Amino acid sequence: MKYTRKQIFALLAALAMILPAGCGGSQGDDVRKSDMPAPSEEVIPVRPEEVQPEAAPPVETQPEVREPEDNRQPDSEPEETQRPESLEADPVSQPEAEPALDPEPDPEPEPAPEPEPEAEPAETVPEDGTYTASVTLEGGSGRATIESPAVLRCEDGKFYATIVWSSPNFDYMKVDGEKYLQTNTEGNSSFEIPVAAFDQKLDVIADTVAMSEPHEVEYTLFFDSATLQRQ
Repeated sequence: MKYTRKQIFALLAALAMILPAGCGGSQGDDVRKSDMPAPSEEVIPVRPEEVQPEAAPPVETQPEVREPEDNRQPDSEPEETQRPESLEADPVSQPEAEPALDPEPDPEPEPAPEPEPEAEPAETVPEDGTYTASVTLEGGSGRATIESPAVLRCEDGKFYATIVWSSPNFDYMKVDGEKYLQTNTEGNSSFEIPVAAFDQKLDVIADTVAMSEPHEVEYTLFFDSATLQRQ
């Protein structure tokens, strides 16, 4: 270890004070300082335990200057604490998400009330008496015809029509399997038959003797209710 010049001079001065006391004291007094050899520039090794290190100069401490509370800068915002990855990865520590509730279905619109059926008009019973109505004949060879409008008789709400042919050669008619004979003996053949319904074709049979032998011919009659009139 190297020592500074100041430390060396201090050591030599200490030795000079110790040496005269060890040699009897008197001789030490006679020794002149001038006779002492000048200290050399050599570095004399000294044991480290004999040298005391210089005390470090005291450090002047400045009093802490506190700023007024109004001028203090707000402390920096604390960093956002991050959750440990172990908690994020642990499914047990995390609360289970509640199952999403299904939205309530919209209420079904109430069905529109069904319109009440119109009341059927009460069936009117025709009065007894004489009526007329247009009638149409179809079938046969097309050469025979009947008079239209035909005369109808109403009795107890039922109609009976007088059918007058354009020929005197018909001797009877059949309606629903029932035979009806002529109502006259002279002129064209005339028959009174029941009218089962209006506004629809009614099947009838008329027997003619114009041929070499009697022959039944099929026809249809259509009575139009719109032409029905009271006489």
